[in-house]
Amino acid sequence: MLLIEDPNPGLRLIGFNRADKRNAIGVELTLAFEKVLLETRYRDDIKALVIYGVGGHFSSGMDMKDFFDSSTRSPELLKKARAATEHWRCHLLRKMPQSIFCAVEGYCLGGALPILQCSDVVIAHEQARLGMPEINFGFVPGAQIVKSVGLMVNPKVMSYLALTGRLIDAQRALQWGLVSEVVTDSPLQKALELARNRISL
Repeated sequence: MLLIEDPNPGLRLIGFNRADKRNAIGVELTLAFEKVLLETRYRDDIKALVIYGVGGHFSSGMDMKDFFDSSTRSPELLKKARAATEHWRCHLLRKMPQSIFCAVEGYCLGGALPILQCSDVVIAHEQARLGMPEINFGFVPGAQIVKSVGLMVNPKVMSYLALTGRLIDAQRALQWGLVSEVVTDSPLQKALELARNRISL
């Protein structure tokens, strides 16, 4: 579910590796993400994290079926996974001592947006699409998602994203404060370059 690499001293790559689901954050992925962050936060030898998605998409958000289809999940496991999600989204990511860089391509939706808010730098491909599409499926965005987006954009932008469910392109996301830079080539390579510069300081 995660692809973890330490390609250089001081640098850790965390790749969401569920390409067949556009890296939707399901039960196993959220538990694995919490685990790697817990293992990494006290590593003095790791100075920078790069978070990205494998297979062309950052993440299509929370996998609602995986979390709420209790016919295939035990109540205990679902409870643990929901707690893990709230932990890394509301507390753990915000307190990581490492600098965090995100490389966004393809979809970055809904429950993945708090990761951007907790990052120091977000590099997006020009064809990336971001948004809060929950209302299109009869839901409202979760409170922590709304809070995270609200810390990045002004109230009118927040309302627009939440109430229309429309996706925006990377240039609009840059204008509205969701991303730091838009690139025409690999956002991962740009994020790696910046992370390596951070390590060399």
